[in-house]
Amino acid sequence: MGRNLFFFFLFFSIFHFSQKPIFVKARINAVNVYRTSAELRNSVNVNFPAGTSEIVITNISDEIVDKSIQINTNNKSLSILSAQYRDSYHSNYLEKNNPNKKRIKDSITTAENLIAKIGIERQTNEKTLELLDKNQALLVGSNTSSVAHLMQLTDYYKTKRNEISIAQLDITKKYNEAILKLENLKNRLKSSTESEETSSEGVIVLKVTSSIAGNVKMDVDYLAENVFWEPFYEVKGNRLSEPLDITFKAKVRQDTGLDWKSVKLSLINGRSSRNNDAPAMSPWFLNSHKKEERPIASYSRRKQDTVSKERNIEEVVMIGYNGFKINENQLNVSFDVDIPYDILSNDEDHFIQLKQIKVPADYKYYTVPKQGAHVYLMADIKDFSKYNLIPGAANIIFENMYIGETRINPDQIDDKLSITLGDDKRISVRKEIINDKASEKLFSSYQEKTYTYDLIIRNNKKETITIDIKDQIPLSKDESVKIELIQSDNADFDKEKGFLTWNAKISPSETKKIRVSYKVRYPKDFSISNLH
Repeated sequence: MGRNLFFFFLFFSIFHFSQKPIFVKARINAVNVYRTSAELRNSVNVNFPAGTSEIVITNISDEIVDKSIQINTNNKSLSILSAQYRDSYHSNYLEKNNPNKKRIKDSITTAENLIAKIGIERQTNEKTLELLDKNQALLVGSNTSSVAHLMQLTDYYKTKRNEISIAQLDITKKYNEAILKLENLKNRLKSSTESEETSSEGVIVLKVTSSIAGNVKMDVDYLAENVFWEPFYEVKGNRLSEPLDITFKAKVRQDTGLDWKSVKLSLINGRSSRNNDAPAMSPWFLNSHKKEERPIASYSRRKQDTVSKERNIEEVVMIGYNGFKINENQLNVSFDVDIPYDILSNDEDHFIQLKQIKVPADYKYYTVPKQGAHVYLMADIKDFSKYNLIPGAANIIFENMYIGETRINPDQIDDKLSITLGDDKRISVRKEIINDKASEKLFSSYQEKTYTYDLIIRNNKKETITIDIKDQIPLSKDESVKIELIQSDNADFDKEKGFLTWNAKISPSETKKIRVSYKVRYPKDFSISNLH
């Protein structure tokens, strides 16, 4: 009796744990798109029996990050024992569910084996022909004792070569037919797969247990790679008396292996090739040292340059717009797109227009003659934080002409945001050295150099312009090196940074000249490498 009871429970256990897997297809409902990845939010409905079951969730991206899988359900009677991603799922149950697919797969295997065998036979014949041709050449060049023997060998060569060549034609025909059949079978398999509306062979296998049978809805979320998005602006201006027309777009592309159809998108946190950025200046420190010392590059300058570059690439603030719901937490800010979108898995850019706004701006011109003979048209936007802008590339179009590309960077501490609208060729600028005002004096213990130059700006436009002109004089961290500003024509002088700034109004066809003169005094045994 006890033995019979043991076999009963053993049979029950085997039956209980070998139930047919439950296959369900995941549907992507929403996608949280990060800059280089995305969280795919799926849902499935499962009918499950009492006891332990294996649930196979299909339509899972091959780009999944395994550790990110999250399964959620409100059914308290169902416990999830494990969740594991597999790039494919092979099972007798699966093949029984689609016998036609199994037959096609078996035929593909047979066709591949046949092609391999034909390939071997064709290669063997090719080697035989090579050997025959090689021996024939040896026979022709050898001293054969008998003409009859030579004729016999020649006839054999002709007969055998003709036989193998004809066989090769037949083999090649069979090979091409087999290749064509294999391609047809693969196309049939693809059609069969598409008819089942499966887009990926990846699956998530769940082991679950429940005290009662029932139906449950599960949320299946995971992170997938090979997804990218970046902000993109189009800035249009017509006249200096009109506001800027700024269109904000998102450029999204993905190659997860799954097409996103009618999904709710949330763009989260997240990053030009003509360079149209107006130059920025850094303080200019002299490299001074005694003449017997070896010049050393200024660490301070290098460090400042590095900091400046690092600051330029910081892009960490997200935005929200009208037509989008803004969500903010301690880590990031996101905005949710109201309209469902289709984003195909083709690694091509998909543009989503998010917002178009008119922004009042103060227009002015800006030039740094030391860094080039360019005059840039700038648009200054006050209270820019209320427009929820984030760093991104921008195409500039002014007076219906494409100017180039610049960057919008609102991550700054200034009270206004400046956007470079382009280089205006109708305003000319140059720096002219005044040699007769330059001097170099040598005293008993020190030497003194004086530098004088003019900044010349001409307005060739038909209207008066307002322009900011920026220049600089050197600084020194060595107390024995003294710099004195002699003339600056009423510049706004930042002594700490050495910057000189002029704000001028220049009438049409007017030329404005600004003179700058400074003196550098340093010990006689010093040499300065970057003074110019």
